[in-house]
Amino acid sequence: MDDQPKPDPRSGQPAAPDPGSVPRDLSFLWPVLDRVRAVEIKFQGDGSAPPNADIDARLKALEADVAAIRETLEGAIGATTGRVRAADAATGEAPELAPQSGARAALGFAAAIVLLLVAHFLVVLVFDLPALVLRLASIAIPLPIAVWMTLHRRIRPWLEVSMALSVGLIAVGAMSYVVSVHEHTSFLPDTSREWWETIEYVTSIAFAYGTGVLISSALQARSGAPNRAGQVTLKLAQAIASVTGKAIDTGPQLKKHVDRIQALVNLLALLASAAMAVVTGLRAVIR
Repeated sequence: MDDQPKPDPRSGQPAAPDPGSVPRDLSFLWPVLDRVRAVEIKFQGDGSAPPNADIDARLKALEADVAAIRETLEGAIGATTGRVRAADAATGEAPELAPQSGARAALGFAAAIVLLLVAHFLVVLVFDLPALVLRLASIAIPLPIAVWMTLHRRIRPWLEVSMALSVGLIAVGAMSYVVSVHEHTSFLPDTSREWWETIEYVTSIAFAYGTGVLISSALQARSGAPNRAGQVTLKLAQAIASVTGKAIDTGPQLKKHVDRIQALVNLLALLASAAMAVVTGLRAVIR
């Protein structure tokens, strides 16, 4: 009781305790010290082994693990990249078209003329059917032959135009010759009207053949196969896209825009050729 501080009677307040007289409790630091010691033992050992031996062993093991993981990742990434490149090559590479062979062109040319003459012989001389039937057959025969000749071959416009005109001229000329021999009439048309009808008949056959070529060209353009006819429509589509696609960003969107225009151009050309074949072939027999 005598050791307790007494209040100062002059101030009226209790005297402050002496800091040196109060013992300090540091037991709350022992858990922190234990953790630090555990970490030190973990990385440096407990003193029985050299301090750096365990660390070197662990670093070597870690380097080996990292090297193994890197090899695994490189192998996986390399395999995936190879598959992606193979898929891109398989899907992005345009099919290569073989050039038109002389034998194939001669076979298609002869087949078109022979079939047209057979149709003329059956319709006119054997069954004596209306001329409309012959004109429809003359449109239907050259078209699939042209598709067969050009679908998997490089299309050369000048060659196909020559083929179309030659088939029409030779077939119509042979038909006129057969009729002149059978009926003992003149081989050449006598009036301007007959000349005009003959020209329209030749034009109808030529446009029917050209329609088949345009079908092949449109299918080739859709598959990405290069051909001169497709290059013509592609340039036209690009010219139209340069005007109508100013608000479209460059890249995939612009390419889709050009592809749509090219498909539309191919379709319009095909429809126009088919319409010309029908109009020039049937106008003389239905009016």
